[in-house]
Amino acid sequence: MIIHAYVNDRTGVKVWQDGSVDERVTGQETAGEPPTVRELDTVDKLKALADPTRQAILAALTQSPDLPVMSVKELAAKLGEPQTKLYRHVRQLEEVGLIRVAATRMVSGILEQRYQASQRELRLSPKMLRENVGDAEIALRTLLDQFLEGILAATLRESEERPVMFLSTNSLAPEMAAELRRRLAEVNDWLERLPEDPDGTRINMVVGLYADEPGSTGNPS
Repeated sequence: MIIHAYVNDRTGVKVWQDGSVDERVTGQETAGEPPTVRELDTVDKLKALADPTRQAILAALTQSPDLPVMSVKELAAKLGEPQTKLYRHVRQLEEVGLIRVAATRMVSGILEQRYQASQRELRLSPKMLRENVGDAEIALRTLLDQFLEGILAATLRESEERPVMFLSTNSLAPEMAAELRRRLAEVNDWLERLPEDPDGTRINMVVGLYADEPGSTGNPS
């Protein structure tokens, strides 16, 4: 999942029953695909991601460019989690608009909802971070702590695929700093375009870049 929607009343819903298809088209269908990139512009959206289970759900629903549509049962099978555990997390992601009901179908007389991500990528809103420093800090620290726990666990495992980390400080000319940012974005874009291999190695990556205030004694990190 890369942290880089349509409201429910604009969602196109398809209903399958007894092998027939009944399509009910609403505004979302005619408006086209969900946006490629969306901003995390509220604390509620950021907090919704500050949980490893919800991160895994969103990652499963953004695993390919065509944004797969999955039921809670299918998500549970993919993530290896109990189906009952996922319902609350799915509702929270839907409430903040990060996922949407894309289709429903009848299964043994029960109406089953199927979900799709409301965007392909998420980006943090600088305005939201500035206006909600306290809440945003807690959510961001939770996300980073989860990554730290993962990388420490990977370091302790007996495996040839050891984690890698790079920490750099340097003082660059403005055009070189811009080039560095471009290259990092290029790597991220390349990674997102790669097809997911169900039998492959699951990778987790965090890339961060910031510049110190002008006149400070530190360096860009």
